Amino acid sequence: TFSLTAPAGTYTVIASADGFLDAQGAAVLTAGNITIMPVVTLIAGDIDNNDVIDQYDAMTIGMSYNTVSPAAADLNNDGTINVLDLEIVASNYRMSGALAWQ
Repeated sequence: TFSLTAPAGTYTVIASADGFLDAQGAAVLTAGNITIMPVVTLIAGDIDNNDVIDQYDAMTIGMSYNTVSPAAADLNNDGTINVLDLEIVASNYRMSGALAWQ
């Protein structure tokens, strides 16, 4: 959740987090009004931040198995990179690009 104050105009808003595909959408701000973006859920698994969930993300989990680094590979945030994180990559495999945030 976030809020900001900006001059009236049209903006591109991007939501991002390490290990997740981004979401991107347009926000039109008008003077004196509040603009609310809908809730968006980012898709986990893009560990290398290349906008696609692929074998390189799975390989990063394999190479980092039972460690804590890189933090982006701990997709479920349980403190250890393990099979649970690999399952997340597998369930989102081949998803790519920024999600439409509308």
